[in-house]
Amino acid sequence: MKGLQRKSWFVLMSSLMVVALAACGSNSSNESSKTNNKPAEEQTPTKTEAPAPEETKKDPVTVSYIAAASQIAVGNIKDLISQWEQKSGNKVDIQAIQDDQYDNLVKAKLSGGGDVDIFFGQYQKYDVTNQLLEISGEAFESRLNEVALTGLKFTDGKIYAFPYPAAQGTWGVFYNKKVFADLNLTVPKTLDELNKNLAALKSGGKTPFYFAAKDGWTMLQHRNAVAGMIGADAQVWDKLNKNELQWKDIPDFVLQYQQVQDWSKAGYFNKDLLTGTYDKQVKALADGEVAMVVQGGFFVPEVLKVNPEAQIGFFPLPNKDGSETVGLSGGTQVFIAKESKHAEEAKDLLRFMVDQPQAQSALEAAPGISPFTDVDVSDKLPEALKEVQDFVNTGKIARHGDDAYIIPMPYDDLVASYAELLAGKITADQFVQKHQDAYVKNAKIAKIPGF
Repeated sequence: MKGLQRKSWFVLMSSLMVVALAACGSNSSNESSKTNNKPAEEQTPTKTEAPAPEETKKDPVTVSYIAAASQIAVGNIKDLISQWEQKSGNKVDIQAIQDDQYDNLVKAKLSGGGDVDIFFGQYQKYDVTNQLLEISGEAFESRLNEVALTGLKFTDGKIYAFPYPAAQGTWGVFYNKKVFADLNLTVPKTLDELNKNLAALKSGGKTPFYFAAKDGWTMLQHRNAVAGMIGADAQVWDKLNKNELQWKDIPDFVLQYQQVQDWSKAGYFNKDLLTGTYDKQVKALADGEVAMVVQGGFFVPEVLKVNPEAQIGFFPLPNKDGSETVGLSGGTQVFIAKESKHAEEAKDLLRFMVDQPQAQSALEAAPGISPFTDVDVSDKLPEALKEVQDFVNTGKIARHGDDAYIIPMPYDDLVASYAELLAGKITADQFVQKHQDAYVKNAKIAKIPGF
C-alpha cells in the first residue's frame, strides 16, 4: 500500500513538473534567465501541494421506522430520533402501528418487497438469514450484559438485531404491601408458603390474584414468569427445540399449571376474570382491592400513576423447593431489512440511539433493568423494581425462553387455553397437552427439523 502511495505521488509530481516546465517555457526569458543564473544551492524547487479531494455529500434520505404504538410510547424515543435527524440531515418516517396489527403488517411488507428499513420483533417471527441484515461486530456488543448479548445472537452465532434502549423484561408477582401487612403476611419463597397466604387472603376478605382474561396478553405474563423459571435449566430449550423433550415431561412447568388449576377451584381469582382488562388489573392492585398480580416490570410505573402512594413489592413466582429465579429477557430486538434501501443510514440511526448518552436518557425516561453495563438508572427505580434489580444483581436470573425457543409462539392458542384453565373449564393436564400440540403445529408449519 505504501509502495502504491509512493508510486502515485511520483506520478503526480512528475505530471506537475511537466506542467510547470511547460508554463516556464511560455514565461519571459528574463525570468528564466534569473532563475538559471542562481547558484544551484539557491535554486529551491517550488513546493506543489496535491489538490484536496472534494468531499462527496450524499443527498438526504428518509428512513422508514416501523414500530408497535406501545413501543414508540416508551421513553423519549421520538426525541432521540429527532436529534439524529438534526445531526445527520436525514429524515425518519415513523410508522406507529396498532399493536395487534403490527406483526401481520411487517410480514406483508417484508414478503411483498414493501418499503421498510427498521422494524421490531423476535427472531422466531422471521426468515432470519433471508429477511434480516446481519450486523455482527457493532460496538454495542461490548456494552451489553451477558443475557442481553446472548439474546441478540441467532442460532448461527451471528447477530441480526440491535438492542433497544429500554429496560429488559422481568416477570414475577407484584403485591400490595399494605394488604400483606394488614393480614400479617410475609413474602413467600415456596409454593406451600404462597398457598398459605392465598388461603389467609381469602379468609380475610381479599381477592388473592387478579387475572385479566379479556386482554389476552395480560394472562401470558404468568406464562412469562413460568418460562423464566424453566430457563434455570440451560438444556431445556435446546431439547425442546430439537423435539427431544415435551412440555409434560418438565416437572416444574406442569406443577405451575396444577397450581393454577387448584387456585381456580379454590376461588382465588377475581370474579370479573373473563371481562377483566389490563386497566382494571392496574387499578385493583393500586387501590389494594386485590393482593397480587403476575406481571412484567413495566406494570409498576402504571400502578404508581394510578396511586403514587401505593406500596408495591415483588417476589419471583415461587416453586416447590424455594430456589428463587427471575426470568430475564434480552429485551426488544430491532432489525434492519436485508433489502433495505437505506441500510447504512438505518445503522447510523440505531448506533446513535444505543450510544451511552442516548441510552442513558431513554432509560431515565422509563426506568427499568438496564441491558447496558454503562447505563445505570437504579437510583431512579420504584421500590418494587429495586427489589427486581436485587435479584438480577445477585445472579438469581434465568434466560427467558422466548430468547432461546426457536418455535414461533402460538399466541392465539395460548390465550384461549389460559382463559379456559383460569375459568376452570379444562384441567392442568389438558392445558399442558394443548400447549404441546400448539407448539408442535407451529414447528411443523415453520418446517423446523425434528418435528
